Amino acid sequence: MENPTIELETENGEKLGFRIDAEVMNGLCLTHSKDKVEENIHNFNIDIEVLAEGIATKMSKINNVAIVTILANSERKHQYLVRNDLDIEKMKNDSSGQIPDQIKSLIIQAHQLSQ
Repeated sequence: MENPTIELETENGEKLGFRIDAEVMNGLCLTHSKDKVEENIHNFNIDIEVLAEGIATKMSKINNVAIVTILANSERKHQYLVRNDLDIEKMKNDSSGQIPDQIKSLIIQAHQLSQ
C-alpha cells in the first residue's frame, strides 16, 4: 500500500480521497502517519486542536462514514475511518491488540454515527 486512499463523497457531492495507512478489518481503516492525518484534517475540514495537556478527539460524519481523529500532541496523530459495514461485534471481541480498548469505545460511538 504505497499511497492508499478511500474515496469519500462530501455533503456537497465533491469526491475526495481519504488517506489511510492500513485496513485493520473490513469496515475499519487506520491512519497513523502525521502527514496523512494532517492532510485528511485539511481536506475534510475537521475542526480539532491539539490541547496543551491531554488528548483531543473529534468524531466527524461524512455520509455513511465516520472519522475518529485523535491528537495526542503535535507529533502523535491518528485517525480511524469507520464505515457502516463494520462488524461491530467482531471489532468489540477482537483480542489481537491492534485496537486498544479505550479506542474501541470511540469506534463504537463512531459506528453508531455512521448508521
